[in-house]
Amino acid sequence: MEFVLYIAITALVIGFLTFIHEFGHFFFARLFKVPVIEFAIGMGPKIYSWTGKYGTKYALRAFPIGGFVQMEGEEGTSENPMAYNNLNPWKKIAVTVAGPAVNIIFAVILMFALVICTPTLGSTTIGQFEEGAISSSKLMVGDEIVKIGNVNVHTGEEVIYEIMMQGDKALDFVVVRNGERITIPGVVFNTIEDKGVTLGELDFKLYSLNSLENVTILDYLYQAFYRSINMVKMVFDSLWGMITGRFGMDAVSGPVGMIETVGQVAKVSVASLVNLIVLISMNLGIFNLLPIPALDGGRILFHLIDGIAGKKVIKKEIEDTITGITMMILLGFMLLISIKDVINLF
Repeated sequence: MEFVLYIAITALVIGFLTFIHEFGHFFFARLFKVPVIEFAIGMGPKIYSWTGKYGTKYALRAFPIGGFVQMEGEEGTSENPMAYNNLNPWKKIAVTVAGPAVNIIFAVILMFALVICTPTLGSTTIGQFEEGAISSSKLMVGDEIVKIGNVNVHTGEEVIYEIMMQGDKALDFVVVRNGERITIPGVVFNTIEDKGVTLGELDFKLYSLNSLENVTILDYLYQAFYRSINMVKMVFDSLWGMITGRFGMDAVSGPVGMIETVGQVAKVSVASLVNLIVLISMNLGIFNLLPIPALDGGRILFHLIDGIAGKKVIKKEIEDTITGITMMILLGFMLLISIKDVINLF
C-alpha cells in the first residue's frame, strides 16, 4: 500500500513539473499568436481530452511521463503566417526556452519557500566535532569555512555537499579564524561507499545561523539564492560524474528508481520531499537546456544558428532526422535504466 502511495506522489510531482514546463511553451506560443493544436500531459493513449478556446485540444494521456505542446508548423511546414515555422528564430528560441525556464524559476521560488519555513538555517561555522573526528587535527571549533578545494561556500548545505563530493581526497580549506583568513592544506575525512561511489563523510556539526545572529529577510534571500545555485551545481556535477565514469549505472535512476527515492525521502520529512522536488525541477530545466537535438536545448541551438546566420542553415529534414535518432538513443537509455531499477527491486 505504501508503494502505491509513493507511485501516486511521484506521478503527481512529475505530472505537475511537466505541466508547468509545457505551459511555458504554450504561454509564449499563444503570446506570439501561434496556433496550438494540442497541449498534452503524459504520453501514450488519451485518457481524457477536450477542445478549448482557439481550437486547442487539451489531453491527459495514459503514461505520466513527459508531455508536449504541438504547434501548427512545428512538424513540417504551414502557409499560415502565424505558424511556428514562420516565426523568426528569436521568437522560436523564446518559445523553446520558456519551458525549461519555468522549471528553473519554480525551483528557485520553492527553494525560497523552503528556506522561509526552515526553523534553523545552517551556517558555515564549525560548532562541534564528532567523536574521533579526523578533520579536527587541522580544523577548529569556530572556524568559518569560506572555501573547500576550489569551491567557495556560503551556506551549511554547500559545506556538507562539497565535503561529500570532494572528501574522497585531502582538501585545502580556506577559513576565517580569529578574524584572520587563512588556508589550511590537506584536510582529510573518512569516506563511505554508496552505490559504487566514494564519498566524504562529514565529521563535525555546524552552528545554526539563528544562534550566531538575528536572522533577517536578507539572510533568507541569501540562503535561498546560494542553495539554488548549489542545486544547479549538483546537476552539472552529476552529469560530469556520469561522463567521467565516477557515477556508474548504479547511481543513475529512472522512473522506477525515482519512486523508490521519493518513498525514502517522504519518510524523512515533508521538507526533505520538497527539497527533492526542487532538485527534480532544477534538473528537468537544466537537462532540457543541454544542446542535445532531442531536447529543447538542441532546438535552441538550431534556431540560434539560423538567427546568427540570418537564414535557414540546416534543412528541416536533416534536423528532424538528427532529432529522431537522438530521441531513439535517449529512449533506449531510459529503458535500460528502468530495467536496471526493476531488477534492483528484487
